[in-house]
Amino acid sequence: MKILLVVPLALAALAASRTAPAPAPTPAADTWSVDGTHTSVLFRVKHANASNFYGMFKKASGEFTFDAAKPEACKVELTIAADSIDTRDTKRDDHLRNPDFFDAKQFPDIKFTSSKIVKKGDTFEVTGELAMHGKKAALTIPVTKTGEGEMQGKRLGLEAKFTIKRSDFGMSYGVAQKALSDEIDLTIAIEGVQKK
Repeated sequence: MKILLVVPLALAALAASRTAPAPAPTPAADTWSVDGTHTSVLFRVKHANASNFYGMFKKASGEFTFDAAKPEACKVELTIAADSIDTRDTKRDDHLRNPDFFDAKQFPDIKFTSSKIVKKGDTFEVTGELAMHGKKAALTIPVTKTGEGEMQGKRLGLEAKFTIKRSDFGMSYGVAQKALSDEIDLTIAIEGVQKK
């Protein structure tokens, strides 16, 4: 009698296992291309220990993945063209491109590559490596999401504000004379277009 009961139960369990839907795959983080036309890379330096001076880089490219629910699965790669520096003065820009500063011919790219992303409240702490002027340094950058929209594709905005020392990258021109500060404040506002 027990055998007669066990067989139908086993057959029912087997049928259920065949008809049960497979668990849905976890969606991958969306990938976004950096829209260089709508991305801003700004810097601030103290001049003559007196005023804050602002400049920018006009060319940025790269891509990033974003999933607010799983930031540990995300990554960021951003490349800035060193020779695209713009301080509204041709003579000064040429000096900044030469070996006293960026040496843009020998080191054309400024590149950040993430290695770890952690969510802290409304901010994402992005740890990675910044490569510039032939030097590399690890740093952690606070990044905030600024919004989402759609115009010729889905768009996502991120912004980071942080400080570096240019002497960490072998650029100490003017520091001892207090002509220019060692600390550089950076603001990077990225607009990404979703890749299909």
